Amino acid sequence: MKPTLSTLPLALATASALTLAPLGQAQEGEFADTLEEITVLAQKRAQSLQEVPIAVTAVTGETIENSFATDLSDIGFLAPNVQLQAVSTFPGFANFTIRGIGVSTSIRTLDPAVNIIQDGMVLSTQIGAVLDVFDVEAIEILRGPQGILFGRNSTGGAVLLRTARPGEEFRAEGKIAVGTAELRQVEAILQGPLGDSGVRAKLAIQHRHQEGLFEDKNGGSFVAAPSNPSGLQPVNPRTDQAGQDSILIKPTITFEPTDNLDITLFGQYFKDEGGGTASRMFVDPAAPSATETQFGYTPPSDPYEINHDLVGESDTRSWHTIVEANLDLGHGIVTSVSGYRDLTFDSSLDVDGTPFLLIHFPDNEEAAEQFTQELRYAADFSEQFDFLAGAFFMDSEMSVTERRMFSGLTAGRAHELYNFIQADWTQQQQSAAVFANVNYHLTPALTVSAGLRYTDEEKELRISPLAACAGPGFSGCSTSVLELEDSWSNVSPRAGVEYRVSEDLLTYLTWSRGFRSGNFNARAGSLATIAAADPERADQFELGLKGEFFGRTLRTNIAAFATTYDDIQRVTNTVDSNGQPLQRLRNAADATITGLELEAVWTPTARLSFDASLGWIDAEFDEFTGLDLDNDGTVTAAEEREAEGLDFDRVPKYTAALAANIGFIVDALPGEFTFRTQWAYRDSFPTDVRNLEILEQDAYDILDISLRYETDQLRIALFGRNVRDEEYTDIKSRALNLQAFGGQPRAYGFEVGYTF
Repeated sequence: MKPTLSTLPLALATASALTLAPLGQAQEGEFADTLEEITVLAQKRAQSLQEVPIAVTAVTGETIENSFATDLSDIGFLAPNVQLQAVSTFPGFANFTIRGIGVSTSIRTLDPAVNIIQDGMVLSTQIGAVLDVFDVEAIEILRGPQGILFGRNSTGGAVLLRTARPGEEFRAEGKIAVGTAELRQVEAILQGPLGDSGVRAKLAIQHRHQEGLFEDKNGGSFVAAPSNPSGLQPVNPRTDQAGQDSILIKPTITFEPTDNLDITLFGQYFKDEGGGTASRMFVDPAAPSATETQFGYTPPSDPYEINHDLVGESDTRSWHTIVEANLDLGHGIVTSVSGYRDLTFDSSLDVDGTPFLLIHFPDNEEAAEQFTQELRYAADFSEQFDFLAGAFFMDSEMSVTERRMFSGLTAGRAHELYNFIQADWTQQQQSAAVFANVNYHLTPALTVSAGLRYTDEEKELRISPLAACAGPGFSGCSTSVLELEDSWSNVSPRAGVEYRVSEDLLTYLTWSRGFRSGNFNARAGSLATIAAADPERADQFELGLKGEFFGRTLRTNIAAFATTYDDIQRVTNTVDSNGQPLQRLRNAADATITGLELEAVWTPTARLSFDASLGWIDAEFDEFTGLDLDNDGTVTAAEEREAEGLDFDRVPKYTAALAANIGFIVDALPGEFTFRTQWAYRDSFPTDVRNLEILEQDAYDILDISLRYETDQLRIALFGRNVRDEEYTDIKSRALNLQAFGGQPRAYGFEVGYTF
């Protein structure tokens, strides 16, 4: 039976019933805790979550740890109308969507629509951007355009990660975890003052090893067919996929040279020699694919079992340094954030998800580096007037070699006559901006605000386009080079009014604009399809209510929004004259998006708490041109009218999450037990732009559970993720066969931690 929003997770009700009796005994005479105040940097200054007139999901480090999240994709399930998933054809490549606005492609030259900011440094590329959440103090998910303070590519929103800074007292922590698929994880954090120098330092190290959760048993069934006359399983390895072997090192140093100056250095090194994509073939009973008819192969029935002929692999290496300095001038604070990041990513991927060579991406090589600088000044000149102003600069470069191997069946030839296709390109981009935001407090309860950001940017692309190589293999590839450049400028304003009804109740109305950069299509095969698309623009009205009730034991934040989304860049797939796949990028559509969001936290007793979120979104195209719905190489007026009725791909209409933390004590033990259960729901959604029914992801819900025991120093935990083994994917595609990517099968683990 498919999950529905009316289905309350049985585990929550059962767990509550089983623990209420001992909980009540332990709680006798105790009262509910007041909710802890949460500090956010959504407006680039430290403020209480409940004072910020922005829809923000704030995830604390404690929640990250207690939910056993490993990366940002896990965090996305906790927020309404948010998908922080990878594209899944390439490990770690972010395709984040917030409030219906995002990107659903792995084309490297396409900038994101959701900015990812780590310790004040914005990431310039989606490669390696599904960041690990180890040693993260807090994560803020800002929903809606953030064009004033976070600039280009924040039309959907922004995700902010804050590394925990070193404490003022010596502290050492260690943690080990083991689990499904030979999980072995070791973490260590050492922090404290360095003598009497005033310098505080922290070193955090994590090593994580896990075999692939997607098992390759050489499974499935075979019958004799034209391209496999023996009807036998080919001689292939049995190497599981989507594994991880990573090390993450994060040094952090904070010092105060003077009473009014503090400087923090954030460093990070990350290496992951992981597996390839966990692609798996699935079938359409009504329309057998070429893989079934030509190779006589039917995949395993287990949705998380694979059968690959290529041992996929990916090698991600990145490091960065960020320096933040804050100078208090008395009348205001000057903040400088400088960041440099270097990244390489090499991969070989079995994309078709079969034991035959149909579609492989072998020996892809990528490198990227960036430098960013932001300088801003924030001041409270009086009780009535405060403002923030600043400037931003980014310089980045990316180089990519993309390689593809396609079976000859894509061109109507014998499948052994493979097509070897390659592209080489380098893109440089520079972006500069100035911005300001002003708040004027008309009365202690009423505030009006206005802001503006001006951005100027330029991109240069030097490319040998995606083209067939003369051979043999990847030799004789094209060396012709095209050089293109384009530039854009943008003005993004914001205005708002907020009214504090009482000390614990805030209401606000804002209008904001965001824009996503113009982009080249480096995966095109001709000059016409490489040419840059113009920037997108999103204008959004948001009405919000933030309140705390019942002695601040219940926090409820509600937001309603309406977005006008213009000049939408869409990648559409067709075929060229040789039958080869062709991707075209263009400003294809305009749309209107409306939605509602609810977030609530309730602590009825000191050892019982609930977190809930609910999102509803209605995204409708007002116009959609140039989409070849029947993939016949032409676009008719009737197809364009039909395209207006399409749903946004990878945007579920409903999202929901519910978590319960139930604490209890045992008299014979000094610590406290906590049972946590977390349920997340995603409505059905198409995974492709044409809304093909066979590529739709059905509604699904994921249930995680854990039981932990904690004292002041010791932590022991058992945890399970997707314990019902729910089948889900991030994206599906069709080329010679049907492929599914992403998702995660059931997994369990045991963790022990100690603090010295």
